[in-house]
Amino acid sequence: MSTVKDICSFLDSFAPFSTSAPWDNTSLSVGDLTKNVKKVMLSLDVTADVIDEALKENFDLVITHHPLIFDPVKSVTADTLLYKAVASGISFISSHTCLDIAKDGVNDCLANAVGIKNIKTVEEDEFLKIGEIEEKTEDEFVSLLKEKLSCNVLYNSNGNNIKKVAFCSGSGGDLWGLAKSCGADALLTGEAKYHEFLDASFNNISIFACGHFETEIIVIDTLKEKLEKEFKDIEFLKANQKNVVKCK
Repeated sequence: MSTVKDICSFLDSFAPFSTSAPWDNTSLSVGDLTKNVKKVMLSLDVTADVIDEALKENFDLVITHHPLIFDPVKSVTADTLLYKAVASGISFISSHTCLDIAKDGVNDCLANAVGIKNIKTVEEDEFLKIGEIEEKTEDEFVSLLKEKLSCNVLYNSNGNNIKKVAFCSGSGGDLWGLAKSCGADALLTGEAKYHEFLDASFNNISIFACGHFETEIIVIDTLKEKLEKEFKDIEFLKANQKNVVKCK
């Protein structure tokens, strides 16, 4: 029977944990590498609802994109999510920035969803990629993003047609300058700060922010397919996770 370690090693084979950003915290965060695994839940985040669902349905392992633990902790008390995770007896693995940049990882899934072709990784920052779409007006591009990502779109309008698109899933608003220097007409990302929209607008490049959740949840189906092909003896299911950020 496959173990937590076997699954961890497989994830490491195509999205090496060693390629994670220095500030990141990937691989096993809670649990036992020697534990046998029959059921695995896949989720973008570890939340209280995800843990409750995993407990109710007797999952052995939860694999998430975002880590359960980012910063060092000094205590683990009953009123914390970490305590709830440890007390559950379930193991938790995360594949975060290493999965962002991996082949068929988050950024590639984002590009596939939107139809970006001829993709290249920007040498100055491996989290930024650039490619091309069939030329569209801003309104046409917004409609495409809303349809393919099931999202709301925040953007600064410059009135330019869009063909060359730089993209970075999640929080990539600060990459607008690099995107501009690479000749991009637009930067597609999950979220951006107000001053980044202002600066980008002044420099005649548009940022299209489609939501952190929406630009990353799309990797879960691909990850599930990879795992199912490798581990025939394990049941893989997606968590019933909803975006906690609402927009009316």
